[in-house]
Amino acid sequence: MELQDYLTLAKRRAWIVLLVAAVAALSAFVFCRLQIPRYKSTMALTIVPARADFGLAQSSRSLIATYNSVVFNKRNAAKIVEELKLDYSASDVLGSTKTSEDAAKNGVQIEVTDYDGDVANRVARQWALLYKDYRDTDNAKQRREDRVDAILGDDPIYAKTYPQTGVTTAAAGVLGLLVGGLVAALLEWAQSNVLRTKNDVERKLSLSVIGAIPTE
Repeated sequence: MELQDYLTLAKRRAWIVLLVAAVAALSAFVFCRLQIPRYKSTMALTIVPARADFGLAQSSRSLIATYNSVVFNKRNAAKIVEELKLDYSASDVLGSTKTSEDAAKNGVQIEVTDYDGDVANRVARQWALLYKDYRDTDNAKQRREDRVDAILGDDPIYAKTYPQTGVTTAAAGVLGLLVGGLVAALLEWAQSNVLRTKNDVERKLSLSVIGAIPTE
């Protein structure tokens, strides 16, 4: 096919591609608007040894996983439910909470997901307070130079994590363009034996057209 043929094909089938892309994008947008938003609140803790000792710093870093297992459990989740007067079970609170170690900062990051951003903030902060209380209680049994403190970071801030309307709509639009292009190509292939122009006849029959009724 010549360039002019491709341009003619694009003009003839462009409406199909655009229509499929528009329907896909609109459907994705409506779907996202019908979903219940979910929010994630994040709060950080820093684990700080009482003295600048390499051995103590290494041991405190290696014990972060142990500290996490002591704090983040169903028993403490039940305390949070009671203290914040939440209409959740302890399993719900624990299941919506994730923790990760920040090796670079020798700290812990707490993430809480909820349908209410303010509730997620309150739960994240309460977990952090329980963590600090645990370390303060344990430090009371240690000599001052052997203590490992948990320092609270900034107040938690929530952000919407689902649905990502803009990203989803854009992705659906791009997918729609691809599907629309495929549909247009299939239609063109199905009608490939239809002769529409003088060039189609000459290419198909390898003969020159000397006249047409009616004129093209």
